[in-house]
Amino acid sequence: MTPRKIIGYALVALGFLLIILLGYGVIEPFGDVSKANDIGGLMRVVAPSFLIPLAIFLVGIALARGGRRR
Repeated sequence: MTPRKIIGYALVALGFLLIILLGYGVIEPFGDVSKANDIGGLMRVVAPSFLIPLAIFLVGIALARGGRRR
């Protein structure tokens, strides 16, 4: 197993763990949720909290899959 795949699997696990912890409320969202007046405002406040772990997860998948074979 190459170091690239090991790092990829570690990032997949980290992204998955962060999403789970946010879902259970162990980690608080970055923004101030109490100031959101409507659902659009709530989504703008909470979006970075979910997009960062999702990006980590997707980068991990890309690294674990490896490059394109020719």
